[in-house]
Amino acid sequence: MNKLYIKRKDLNIESLYDMRDESSPYEDSKIAGSDKGPAKKEKETRSSKRKISVIPNHYPEICKSLLNMISIWDSTLNPEDFYVKEFNYLKYGKGDHFTRHMDHLRINGKPDPKGRVFSTSTIISKSDDLQGGDFIIWDQHNAEHKISLDVGETIFFSSLTDHQVRKVIQGNREVLVAWIYKRT
Repeated sequence: MNKLYIKRKDLNIESLYDMRDESSPYEDSKIAGSDKGPAKKEKETRSSKRKISVIPNHYPEICKSLLNMISIWDSTLNPEDFYVKEFNYLKYGKGDHFTRHMDHLRINGKPDPKGRVFSTSTIISKSDDLQGGDFIIWDQHNAEHKISLDVGETIFFSSLTDHQVRKVIQGNREVLVAWIYKRT
């Protein structure tokens, strides 16, 4: 498949609000661990807050909706061959950002064959005064694409695709990031 992304509004927004209202605490977001070591905080690379107890098995309806996007992405793929392994419920406030990166983890510099296959980001809320916090994705020619997402919209893309969240200048946005893996 040579698609850059798909944008959908399939998720039950009320279920996303349940995540927002959950009383779990936030922590500083970290950079995922790899063969170079465990997850760590790097404010110059990533700055946001993450709810620590929002996990996929608590939200089967959301997981099913995300998995259904796989056959929209590529009709030859069976969503049952995949599963949602990780959620990050993130809150971006003034100054928060995430520099250009890809979500697929590497082992010894090579893509992990058991790693993330697809990534999603769903807007749960954004303040009326939001400035910045733009979602940027790069295509195979290194061209930058700014993706506008409304509340309830999801962007679905390959975990091998470079993307970033630009610095929030004013206001805030809350998102659910999910990573989809292939069953082995």
